[in-house]
Amino acid sequence: MTSSVIDSALFKDQYGTKAMRDVFSDETQIQKWLDAWDALAQAEATQGIVPQKDADEIKAKAVFKNINTDEVREGFKKTAHPLMPQIKSFTKSLSPEAGGYVHWGATTQDITDTGLVLQLKDAQAIIVSQVEDLLRDCLKQADKYKNLVMAGRTHAQHAVPITLGYKIAIWLTNSAAIWSG
Repeated sequence: MTSSVIDSALFKDQYGTKAMRDVFSDETQIQKWLDAWDALAQAEATQGIVPQKDADEIKAKAVFKNINTDEVREGFKKTAHPLMPQIKSFTKSLSPEAGGYVHWGATTQDITDTGLVLQLKDAQAIIVSQVEDLLRDCLKQADKYKNLVMAGRTHAQHAVPITLGYKIAIWLTNSAAIWSG
């Protein structure tokens, strides 16, 4: 049973793409939390807070395949805590020394927020690519219809004739101004 149009087999591609759904999947969310723990350990190692060998081990093992999702799901049912089951599962793949430094000095919010921002960064890259494709397509259409005459509009009324290519070029100009900031 689906809960929204986003996970509906019938409607999901009307409101999103596989690439965007992948960005916000459970697997990616957990991987981004692992990435945050890795980055935290690396930063702490550069400051002498965490031994470099332990930070390197965290980096090497911070991959989704080292998470037992069944165990995490059951742990979440018991604790209702968003990270503790992942920490427990992840640290099983590490030595006791390195495992003791996972999440060292961080709050749950630090890791979940960082993970979300990493997901948003990936989503932004998809959106930017799609907008660039759209702008390229509009440029082709502006050229294709540069001589197709149509009614101009002003104040919701017909005005001096223009071409469809010109109208599309105006959209592109306005889009480029917005897009470039």
